[in-house]
Amino acid sequence: MKLRVLLPIAAAFMFVASAHAGNNPVDENWWPSEFGPDDEAGATNWITPEKRMAAAMLVKTGRVATLGMHYHNTTPLFPGRVLSLTIPGGGVPTHDLAWSGDGYRQTFMDELMTANIGQVGTQFDSLAHPMIKVEGQDGWKDGNYLYNGARLEDVGGPYGLKKNGTENVGSFFTRGILIDMVALKGGNLPIGYPITMDDYNAALAAQGIADAGQGDVVLVRTGWNDIWRDNHNLPTGEAIANNAAFNAGGPGIAPDVCDHLAGKKIAMLGADNWGIEPYDFAGQGDWPTPFAEVKDWAYCHMNLSVRRGIYLFENLDLKQLGEDQAYEFLFSWAPLKLVGATGAPGNPIAAY
Repeated sequence: MKLRVLLPIAAAFMFVASAHAGNNPVDENWWPSEFGPDDEAGATNWITPEKRMAAAMLVKTGRVATLGMHYHNTTPLFPGRVLSLTIPGGGVPTHDLAWSGDGYRQTFMDELMTANIGQVGTQFDSLAHPMIKVEGQDGWKDGNYLYNGARLEDVGGPYGLKKNGTENVGSFFTRGILIDMVALKGGNLPIGYPITMDDYNAALAAQGIADAGQGDVVLVRTGWNDIWRDNHNLPTGEAIANNAAFNAGGPGIAPDVCDHLAGKKIAMLGADNWGIEPYDFAGQGDWPTPFAEVKDWAYCHMNLSVRRGIYLFENLDLKQLGEDQAYEFLFSWAPLKLVGATGAPGNPIAAY
């Protein structure tokens, strides 16, 4: 049974046209990167010292929003991924050490987290995550190709990738903008809704801000992760039901918007959904089996990250930014230096 991605006719045509006319990884030259054949940092190269100083001037009130969702044992997960946070010893101190005086000890608590740490909850995709697989093409070695032409078969291994790992990213201290579709549409977007260039431009106009520029971070609020926002305070059964609804798809960003942002040379695109692009798996049977056969479903992943080194950040918490009408701000964050990793957890901040 085919998986369904809900798109209006015009947007669906644009999706197909882009996929056939401008989505051929063999005929198009997409490496070496404009930053050089050995570059592993990608779009953070566009965040210059001048860009950072200008971004600092966007802080007008001293307000700060933290943009990470809670990490907990009822976080919704993509099939095959895990997240478990436990306390070693079941809740007793992990360390019990000497202290001066009778009847006193110094004690400490630890936690143990078992997870696909860069790919659960609020998750940042490094350039070691998405790939384009090529097989049977003249002049190409078969394999999975990462940013800047690095081939997984040459750089991969059980203890991390030798190219494009998260330790190479650097930092984000730059202008951020919010595209608040919840405010524009008067409520959270429905499952499968594709955010088009008309929507994007309408939000810019309504919010009174300039379009994205080189080195900017663009965040898109759909309202979708409101579904699981309070999971950590709910009974397990309710949390599981919320996760099923959240994982059934979501609104997302259409290819024409990703193409536009690629041309603007942004540093990163983030959203409050789990996959950036729009999906609707309702009535399609068990997934991810049908999901794996949808053509070009990860258009933005392939055309932003793999080809151009532009980063993605998923499952962000954009509620406060929207409610504060903070549409332009200083975005600040740096991923953990996880050597050879595919991503990182995170709690970036927006100051305005």
